[in-house]
Amino acid sequence: MSRKWERMVEKNSKRMNQDRLKKGQTPIGAKDGPEKIKGRSWVFPLVLASAGILFAFTMPQANAGDTLYQITVALYLLLALFHFFVRRPFLKVGKNELGWRTYAGDRSVAAQDIATIHIGDNRSTVMLKDGKTKRSFSKAYHLYPMNRINEALTQFAAAHHIPLNGAEKETVGA
Repeated sequence: MSRKWERMVEKNSKRMNQDRLKKGQTPIGAKDGPEKIKGRSWVFPLVLASAGILFAFTMPQANAGDTLYQITVALYLLLALFHFFVRRPFLKVGKNELGWRTYAGDRSVAAQDIATIHIGDNRSTVMLKDGKTKRSFSKAYHLYPMNRINEALTQFAAAHHIPLNGAEKETVGA
């Protein structure tokens, strides 16, 4: 009987969500996921495109008709376009963690592992408690929308009592 009830609830909620989507409302049970703020990396794609163009113009005349050499140049340019348009850097501000993309993959850090957050006009920095690791989100290097990043990091720091801009934590009862 309980499995039948679950199927009936699932069927009805699916139908209700379809009706709500048609009316422009949010679905029932939609979870507010982490806020993902995307930037755009331009330095590495510029290096790749420059290497491709350099290879194209410094190609010896003997290899001008070599198809493999032309494919190599084209792949450098395609890789530059891939990194510019598809593999975009991001900051993901969740309920209890921050996440971002590095060259090695995605990295996420729990709120209790963050020592301080420094917010500036053109760069915001998250420093971890291990003392060695810090991650900067900059307007110049990754073209992040700094107003959205600063707002999200300020709210995250306030929610988890993380010192902001080097300010020490307030001591209670002292």
